[in-house]
Amino acid sequence: MVNEAEQKIIDSVDRNGWCTVTYVPATESDPEEWFSYTVGLTKAAGWPEIICFGLDEERAAGMLRDTIGECWERGIRPAGGLELTKVLQGRPARLQRADGLPQPYFAMADWYAGYSGVAALPERLQLMWPDRNGRFPTDPDCDPDVRQRQTPRVG
Repeated sequence: MVNEAEQKIIDSVDRNGWCTVTYVPATESDPEEWFSYTVGLTKAAGWPEIICFGLDEERAAGMLRDTIGECWERGIRPAGGLELTKVLQGRPARLQRADGLPQPYFAMADWYAGYSGVAALPERLQLMWPDRNGRFPTDPDCDPDVRQRQTPRVG
């Protein structure tokens, strides 16, 4: 038997092929700790699930939607190192491998994969966004706030 939140995911994936889930911490006003991720991409397309940190629900969901749309449009599978040009206006976004993230970050994606009878892929991706100067968190000169917001809180 599924609970109400799980049923909403099932219904959304059935309608759209995938959906996003957003984690909002107890202090909702701090979007630095928010994260959103996809659910259903593994079943719908054989793609890894994608996570985005440090943005509010609306912005993260929109960026994830645009990431998937661009990959569909280009006929490519999302993969680490892929640069995306249609996710942000005038600036690139990038996917990086995030296989080392602890399982709880993708809890509902893993639940849905099991529920739908699809093996969860070990490959996970993180959608990265640059600072005002176009630098990503992996660049030592990236704005420290942008880097911190996209660094998962582990532990």
